[in-house]
Amino acid sequence: MPNPPSDHYIVAIDGVSGSGKSSTARTVAQRLGILHLDTGAMYRAVTYLCLERGLKPAQLPEIHDFVAGLDWRADASGNLTVDGRDLSREIRSAPVNAAVSDYARIPSVREALVPVQRAIGMRQSAVVEGRDMATVVFPDARFKFFLSASPEVRAKRRVLELQTLGHAADYHDVLKNLSERDEKDSGRAHSPLAKAQDAEEIDTSGLTFEGQVSIIVERVRKALASAP
Repeated sequence: MPNPPSDHYIVAIDGVSGSGKSSTARTVAQRLGILHLDTGAMYRAVTYLCLERGLKPAQLPEIHDFVAGLDWRADASGNLTVDGRDLSREIRSAPVNAAVSDYARIPSVREALVPVQRAIGMRQSAVVEGRDMATVVFPDARFKFFLSASPEVRAKRRVLELQTLGHAADYHDVLKNLSERDEKDSGRAHSPLAKAQDAEEIDTSGLTFEGQVSIIVERVRKALASAP
């Protein structure tokens, strides 16, 4: 892998599901004028494609071979396609929400995707977001943040997101799903959800969207401006 540009830097944003990682990371990247890489979308895409093909999480050899053969592409804005398909709408459906942790915890899935994520992130400065960006994928990231929020706030946000995309959503079902995902993501043996020791935690429960974006952008800009 070629060395990154001399002015290259990574902003790693991890956090629990529904804490606002994706929308926050996307806007932070726009404000900073750098790439946005949504790694969670990659695991969601794998989940959607496995469900589409009837591959169950227990079918480890079949999933290994299938995921290893996928062709991932990211344009200059970070928009992802897999095997030439844009699945940005499909991966936000309720079935994917319910199953993504079961597929994302499979070691061969993560082993196949992490090198792709690193390769994309090292080409240019980027805001990368997911659950193990600062702990596993980019442990040397210059900037590390961990977003959290109460389960109730996260469930309300996820219901709104699903309804905006045209998917039916029940608050209590979403709340239950988020709690189950938290437990699965934190308890998995391979690349568990965890806050890096040197990451700044931001509780977004009482923050406006603009507020949480501004905190990150201001921290990064201040550090860049004071760098020699």
